[in-house]
Amino acid sequence: MQNIIKKGYILFFGTLYAASIVLYSISIIDTNALIGTVISIATLYFGALKLRIENDILFKELFLSFNKRYDSDMNDLFNRLKQDQSRPLEPSERNVVINYFNLCAEEYLWKTKGRIPKDVWCAWRAGIIENLSIAQVKQAFMDETSSEAGKTSYYGLYKEVIKYL
Repeated sequence: MQNIIKKGYILFFGTLYAASIVLYSISIIDTNALIGTVISIATLYFGALKLRIENDILFKELFLSFNKRYDSDMNDLFNRLKQDQSRPLEPSERNVVINYFNLCAEEYLWKTKGRIPKDVWCAWRAGIIENLSIAQVKQAFMDETSSEAGKTSYYGLYKEVIKYL
């Protein structure tokens, strides 16, 4: 409900409601028009509220899905790599790192579609940059994005994070 107030929905719809009352009180519209206007305003308000709730539900689903995919195995691998940044990645570890890049790219794609709030994206981006500071992860990312096709395959994530590397 707080987001609705922040976004100005209540002010907007309240102004429409007040304007319809004023128009009715100075006899510009009749009772039937007032009732129709108030019902229309209420319908629009509840439609906007429903849309906001549906967006929140979608965000929650995305958030849970992304966090589930960034599981303890992925996190444990990054923690181990931080401890020994000189050892090469095993093939199975490289696959985990590539899956991580795909996860990050998907998060970025949803961010560009406006489905991930800015503060959440900023936190996720900070985590991505932190993980890309691990030598093996950074090298894998640079290998994956060494061609134009490789850069493009991550939905613009390359351009978003390369400035921090």
